[in-house]
Amino acid sequence: MVALADLERVDVRVHLAATESYLFAWIGDVDVADQTVNVRTEAGDEEGYLDGIAVSVDPDDERSDGPTGRAIQKREIQTTRDIRDDSRYDPWRGHLEECGVRLSAAIPIVHEETIYGVLNVYADRAKAFEGRERAVLSQLGEVIGHAIAATERKRALMSDDVVELEFRIRNLFDELDIDVPTTGRITLDHTIPIEDDEFLVYENMTLDAIDGLEAVVETLPHWRDVTYRGGGTETRFELRLSEPPVLSTVASLGGSVEDAVIEDGNYQMTIHMAPGAEVRQVVDTVQDAYPAAELLKHRQLGRRNDTVEHARHALTSDLTARQRSALEAAYHAGYYEWPRDASGEEVAESLEIAPPTFNQHLRKAQRKVFDSLLSSPGRYRSTE
Repeated sequence: MVALADLERVDVRVHLAATESYLFAWIGDVDVADQTVNVRTEAGDEEGYLDGIAVSVDPDDERSDGPTGRAIQKREIQTTRDIRDDSRYDPWRGHLEECGVRLSAAIPIVHEETIYGVLNVYADRAKAFEGRERAVLSQLGEVIGHAIAATERKRALMSDDVVELEFRIRNLFDELDIDVPTTGRITLDHTIPIEDDEFLVYENMTLDAIDGLEAVVETLPHWRDVTYRGGGTETRFELRLSEPPVLSTVASLGGSVEDAVIEDGNYQMTIHMAPGAEVRQVVDTVQDAYPAAELLKHRQLGRRNDTVEHARHALTSDLTARQRSALEAAYHAGYYEWPRDASGEEVAESLEIAPPTFNQHLRKAQRKVFDSLLSSPGRYRSTE
């Protein structure tokens, strides 16, 4: 299953549908533009149930209130004890009765709050999807999600090429209906994903851009708050984002925002994706968020600085997500500067975790990086 880690090839569907415990199974993913769920692969659907159904994630559509829609929205397994008594199945009731389905489970395929799709399993036996069976299926969604994430990271790292998308939004402040001076420059430095589809973004800006930044934070709901760190001719700051549409979509597809600059009111952004990634989804998301966005470049490039990127991966590949977040946040917040720009308590507050928890993650991350860099070949390396 781990070796076949993408939505079209994950072999778990075959094993589930081949057992006597389940009738059939299918995996779907979300079409962001249409707000629908597309069937990517299935097994065991001998009655053609999937040929006659449509599933939505649009809150205004009744077809989003079924288990698939709820699993995607809540990132939690959704089960039904008896479909015959559940009105939320009304849009698909006729098809289900023809197939003899009584119970169902919709398992989100997730990794660190990124959702890759949903696995649906159907049964005709009483008490299906209860107790330990429910727990195992829920964990299965996480295992598949982890495998997909690992595969995408490896694919992006090992590929010699990247797909580059460059966008420009002219007069960003006019686009957002913000009446502030448009002078100054704001430059993205680093982005750190944290839990619950939130991100910490570290940036630099000239002093004359402060009013514009604060106006954007007050205007955009996903720009939660800003913390200033450091000083001089430029100000370094930390921005917390909550469910930002562009960044969330790019991250879920294994890409990265390589460069983002707001200068004199104009916004220019460069995104890198692995070859084969769904570029159309990224373009649609950017243009939905910023209707005036222009796609300036769409090209495939040779990866630059391969040696540096491979070395960085070798040093940090053993880190857990929380350890990586703690280490990166500490570094970019200025925890390692002297004197420090941010204390451990302040970094912990940014990550919304307790200081002892931050210290534990940071110490373990440092140990692993130092082991990778300094230990002798064959010596024990920490895996905690």
